[in-house]
Amino acid sequence: MTPDRDEILLRDTLQTGLHPTETDLWPAVAEALPAGERQQKRRTRALRLAVCLGAPLLLAAGALLGQVKFTNLRTNPRPSFAPENNTGYAIQYDQTAYQLPDKLMDSLLAHYNGQHDADGMPPMRTFLSGRNLPPEGPGGRGYDSWADLTKATGLPLVQSNLLDSGTPDDSGFSLIPYSYTIPLPDDWQTFSVEERNAYYKEYNESQWRLAGAWPAGFSVEWDEDTPMYLYPRRVDKLSNGCTIETQAYVLLAAEERPAGTSSTGSRVYYDKKAGFVWEVEEYTTPSGIVALLPRCTSNGKTSPYLNAYAFFEQNGIFYRLEIIPYDGWGQIEDGGEAARAVLKEVLDSIEPAA
Repeated sequence: MTPDRDEILLRDTLQTGLHPTETDLWPAVAEALPAGERQQKRRTRALRLAVCLGAPLLLAAGALLGQVKFTNLRTNPRPSFAPENNTGYAIQYDQTAYQLPDKLMDSLLAHYNGQHDADGMPPMRTFLSGRNLPPEGPGGRGYDSWADLTKATGLPLVQSNLLDSGTPDDSGFSLIPYSYTIPLPDDWQTFSVEERNAYYKEYNESQWRLAGAWPAGFSVEWDEDTPMYLYPRRVDKLSNGCTIETQAYVLLAAEERPAGTSSTGSRVYYDKKAGFVWEVEEYTTPSGIVALLPRCTSNGKTSPYLNAYAFFEQNGIFYRLEIIPYDGWGQIEDGGEAARAVLKEVLDSIEPAA
């Protein structure tokens, strides 16, 4: 028998076998099962992405590839779209490979190689705050606004007047130079103390204008020496005191996936907490976006932050929204329902890219 068929037999025995019990033992067992022999990095990712060449998106028409789906990995362990996972829940979505502008791509590659780019910008290290954060490889970039980020990347990112009217919370995205070795001029030994201090001050100011906190930005995930995912991000505080974190997941074009290629992606939702039980609300926005809002039915009352997420896909880009209420999670008595109402208000404000 194959390992997957062995797992199915074991799960069925635990759930409906000779020794039935009111407690579902499968999550605890599945958590301890081996994930199978790991294949090479590129091969594993290629399998997870399930790239389907020759199926380009109808981007000009604004067509959607499909709707985000929520899959219980306890009853469907290691599905084809997430073969390395056997516990928790998986979010499955369609995605499109996008090609970044040549100048930006050249900058990412220079930073990956530890070099300054054509504009003299040094490689930057990305720092993110929050939960369920994406990887932070070299090449991160900060912007003064989500609109500036959208223009620089050329991506069809969704827009929101409501979020734009809020106060940017730059604590969610910051950068510092990877290396802080200050290059000294050839005649450094002839500098006076005052001249050296002025040089240090000018250099530090030039570097930290690129670093520090930003209202919006992106981090990068690399597959060997090729940028695989771009993660645009913004964090905004609304007038009602709630903070909204917007995270996008953008698949980048590469030799094996030309721009416009469609594929299937997945993210595991609370994989280490397989004992949680969820139901999913489908919410349709005025612009026609269908968002999934998971609700924890096992202990969402005591941990209302579990009910504060929304997921949707637009133009082959996957999005995750999270709301952080102003009064803290421990003081909410309604299991996060008030927060979800604000989350729906934000979803209603989202418009596809023009």
